[in-house]
Amino acid sequence: MPRLIILAKNNSVRQINIASAITTIGRAQYAQVRIDSNHVSRHHAVIQWEGSRFVLTDMGSRNGTYVNNTKVSNQPLFNGDSIAVGDCQLRFLFSSSLLLPGEALRLLTMPGDLAQMDARARRNERARRAEHPALLG
Repeated sequence: MPRLIILAKNNSVRQINIASAITTIGRAQYAQVRIDSNHVSRHHAVIQWEGSRFVLTDMGSRNGTYVNNTKVSNQPLFNGDSIAVGDCQLRFLFSSSLLLPGEALRLLTMPGDLAQMDARARRNERARRAEHPALLG
């Protein structure tokens, strides 16, 4: 199931499944992805299913919506895309398994795209195992 990993300004990490055709993002009480920040508009953005993909649309927010550090008004989303709304960072994922909080935070705070991060993690694991052969198993 597609989901968002959210890092709020207070460094709390949460994961929200995208279970409906339209998912609202904003400061309003009824937003499905509610972000309590003055830098986020009440009706900041929406993610909606359009045919065969999810599309992020900025709803005329004051501070804009960014995908992979580029300001967007309407943008298809791909696995691993980084989204910024106000002072909040989000990561869009298609993965079906829930991540542990540490792994979710890693995805939000490490530079680069998801494939680069995964390749870096595999290289680090191989190097760690080469240094400590007793860990093989």
